[in-house]
Amino acid sequence: MDGRFSPWRCHLIYAALAAGLLALAGRVAYLQRCRGAELKALAERQQYRKVLLPARPGNIFARTRGGCVVVAGSRQVPCCHADPYLLDDAELIDASAKAAAALGVPARDVLAALRARRNSRFVRLARDITPAQARAVNALKLRAVKVAYEWRRYYPNGAAAAHVLGFRQIDGAAAAGIELGADRWLKGRAGHKDVRSDAARRGTYARIIEYEPPVDGRHVVLTVDLMVQGFLEQAMAAAVREFGKTNEPDPKKATAAMGVVMDPRTGAILAMASLPTFDPNHYTVSRPEQRRNRAITDPYEPGSAFKPFVAVGAVQMARADLTTRFFCHHGTYHAVRGGVIRDFPGESFGLLPLTEIVIHSSNIGMAKVGELLGNDALYRIGWAFGFGRATGVELPGECPGRLVPPPDWTSYATRRYPFGQGPIVVTALQLATAFSAVANGGELLRPRIIERVTDARGRVLARGRRARVRRVLSPQVARRFIDEVLVQVVRRGTGRRCQLADWQAFGKTGTAQIAGRGGYEEREYTATFVAGAPARRPAVVCAISVYRPDYAKGHTGGKVAAPAVRETLERTLGYLDVPGEDATDVASRGEGRP
Repeated sequence: MDGRFSPWRCHLIYAALAAGLLALAGRVAYLQRCRGAELKALAERQQYRKVLLPARPGNIFARTRGGCVVVAGSRQVPCCHADPYLLDDAELIDASAKAAAALGVPARDVLAALRARRNSRFVRLARDITPAQARAVNALKLRAVKVAYEWRRYYPNGAAAAHVLGFRQIDGAAAAGIELGADRWLKGRAGHKDVRSDAARRGTYARIIEYEPPVDGRHVVLTVDLMVQGFLEQAMAAAVREFGKTNEPDPKKATAAMGVVMDPRTGAILAMASLPTFDPNHYTVSRPEQRRNRAITDPYEPGSAFKPFVAVGAVQMARADLTTRFFCHHGTYHAVRGGVIRDFPGESFGLLPLTEIVIHSSNIGMAKVGELLGNDALYRIGWAFGFGRATGVELPGECPGRLVPPPDWTSYATRRYPFGQGPIVVTALQLATAFSAVANGGELLRPRIIERVTDARGRVLARGRRARVRRVLSPQVARRFIDEVLVQVVRRGTGRRCQLADWQAFGKTGTAQIAGRGGYEEREYTATFVAGAPARRPAVVCAISVYRPDYAKGHTGGKVAAPAVRETLERTLGYLDVPGEDATDVASRGEGRP
């Protein structure tokens, strides 16, 4: 042996190297052509991340005399998440135990969550953790378990204006109220950052490839005044406490209430409330009937609160005058093909002018007005005042009520529609809106609850404006009807419990039976009162309806709802510094005619 490789050995080595290179090339070709897309996706999954940067929802503000206050805001809260892909089976058990101890939750729950999504890159372990829990998680220094922050909605005033505001779910999705109605303004636009790192996501190699910052939501300022909202809610709560059913187990038969306060001059909603209510901070523990905004979702027969619209409509159409007399049959009227119509027990009237029919709320008198007008004219009056269709307020879920077309009416409906039964059901917002048309001199306005939308710098992006739907009454007819009829309802008619100390109120009561499957339910009513003040220059309109009051305690609109309206009007007018009114001057204009 001379220490040199023999030629055959060299050829063998060269052949082995060539075979290895060919095998490697084949492997590369196989991976590139057959598994290229799969491996590329795996590499992207390991080394590429798109981190979402959630936008902060805009704030919601309510008005006060001193400016605006936040009624819905957002704050960052810590949450804990994990990347189980980075953990082998042994590490998975150890990390679960440590993370569970830091969070104060059972280790088996954490382990089950990680195993359920074993190959996922993101598993949320806990939301809304405390700062102490966040510090404990960070102290673990586990590369697969981290703390992040997300925006969470909060409502600093608790249940105040809950049905107007609505709420956002834990994932930030708008679910009800103005949160949903104005979500296009409030939600903002999420950003993101694209990050590259090694397969283990170690930060040493991480770098941001692309970054798009989040765009926060816009701020919404409501027409709601937080103080007026408080006045309305407190008055309604007092009415439900005094006249409500205290031991009713069935929520469908329990006492409820709905109310609206409006500025009749602009259509701005100053307050809107429903009972029962809920705290949007803890919406998950509330029942569906608590979260329903009954002022716009629950229609009901208005009863005698509907009489003013038919009466003033008849005057506007020149089919009757306020002095036109109708025979009221001394309390019981057997209508031809119209059944028996009765006035309130104990009432017995003969000939009454239209003014007194409304003031004393005679059902028989209004039935006679219905016979005079006929179905088509009655329908046109209801349509003109906006009944039977949604008002268009910026809140989701509004019910249009019901106004049945005349071809579907019966002879019973002709006599009962004028006193708010049969082919007519309304919402509290519709009732307040229609009454505002009388109060402001005859213009039906679209109610609105958004005052303006602004950006973070305070620049106005959108503004709510006074929107006239149509003119319903002439100013002269509206003025005379207020002075000679609606003022007298409060001064000497069914609405005497709404008399104010420093202003002259005008309004109308309503006591409507509740319809069931087999007809009207026994001793079940909706007690309503709608009123405005001051009579000379109306600045506020308030409608409150109490649904299913305890019959033994009281069931009429004059007894149950009128005191709540009085309390709301009196406190609101004083708060708004509306000048007091000389009631004798109003009376001299209203009592000069029989």
